[in-house]
Amino acid sequence: MKEYRPSILFKNRHINTIFPTYFRKVNVKYERERINLKNKDFLDFDWIKNNSTKLIILCHGLEGSSESHYIKAFSKYFSERNWDILALNYRSCSGEVNRSPNYYVSGKGDEIDIALDYSKKYENIILAGFSLGANKVLHYMGNTENKLESIKGAFVVSPPCDLYGSSIMMNKGINKIYANFFLKQLKEKVFQKIKKYPDIFLNSNVSIEKALKAKTLIEFDDEFTAKVNGYKDAFEYYTKNSSIYSLCKIDKPCHIVTALDDPMMSKTCYPTDAVKKNKNLSLNTPKFGGHVSYASISEEYWLEKYAYEYIETKILKK
Repeated sequence: MKEYRPSILFKNRHINTIFPTYFRKVNVKYERERINLKNKDFLDFDWIKNNSTKLIILCHGLEGSSESHYIKAFSKYFSERNWDILALNYRSCSGEVNRSPNYYVSGKGDEIDIALDYSKKYENIILAGFSLGANKVLHYMGNTENKLESIKGAFVVSPPCDLYGSSIMMNKGINKIYANFFLKQLKEKVFQKIKKYPDIFLNSNVSIEKALKAKTLIEFDDEFTAKVNGYKDAFEYYTKNSSIYSLCKIDKPCHIVTALDDPMMSKTCYPTDAVKKNKNLSLNTPKFGGHVSYASISEEYWLEKYAYEYIETKILKK
């Protein structure tokens, strides 16, 4: 497996991170399946089916979706090599706001559990997560007992293993461009939800006014994300959902890829100590790559090639 060797342009962490969001075009065709939940809410799953025995379940990042460039890139690359694909969309991420007050939680694996209920026919299942979705996968792998035997392992990219540390990092200097990007989208979804379901937060202790005035992700999570999901404040939300505290319990192969120049990762997001203590974990920290990027001018990126080769040779053949 070759190392990622970027051109001079992509040795800048911010250019590398931002470039694929605006300039990478990947075309895939999904089949959408709507899963109606018991609480009258729903999840939208996007499939590519090849009648394969192998399935990769893709978990997107904060405010991403099955349409995120990295999800489509993995979908295309793996499906062309005869894998089935299940690209998740968390609540309110599929193009339609969800019907309950609850939103997706960065460490909660309920979407993964539901996806696995629809994937029991597969002999080999890999969970793949990106950014928030990477943290979600690691948290799930470390906290869920009696996982399906067919789950062979996980491949995750840029997991903010310490959510508090990552949030602090995104509030520093130029990194605020990422926090503001996410904050704008989060606030817009709150606004859309209130517009569509005006009474949905009536019985909650959330101050919508304060949430919409939040100037940082920590302020927003403290006033909205934490409270609407049953946590006291942002600190409790971050602590209980950070995968750094669960890595020691992971009992299946999990490979973590986080670039050393990732602008959203604090030092505490690199789980070096946990990897040393748990033989099921492995860590690759390329010098360059930005956040869930590893950009290139060419159509195919290093990341999906590396992931495919690693999964096929290191995880499935164990």
